[in-house]
Amino acid sequence: MNEVLTAQQLADKEWALFVESFKIMAVGMTTVFAFLLLLICVLKLQGWFVTKYFPPKAVAPAPVSPSVIAPETLKAIAQAAIDQYLKKHQ
Repeated sequence: MNEVLTAQQLADKEWALFVESFKIMAVGMTTVFAFLLLLICVLKLQGWFVTKYFPPKAVAPAPVSPSVIAPETLKAIAQAAIDQYLKKHQ
């Protein structure tokens, strides 16, 4: 049986669908927000626990190597590499 709807009845049904979809969206977004808030709290608590009961050990700084190599040293390194290559490939 086909029921013929008036324009007002159709508008009312569309509005009811809109309200229902908005409710579903609100519940879903609230659920996601609550889950993420809970996740943040748990991770902050975990970080506090780990740093309190397992403090980081002091690490000695690595020795600093000179950042600039003298041109004479670079020339000697390059010459040694060339000599070694030529010795292997003759």
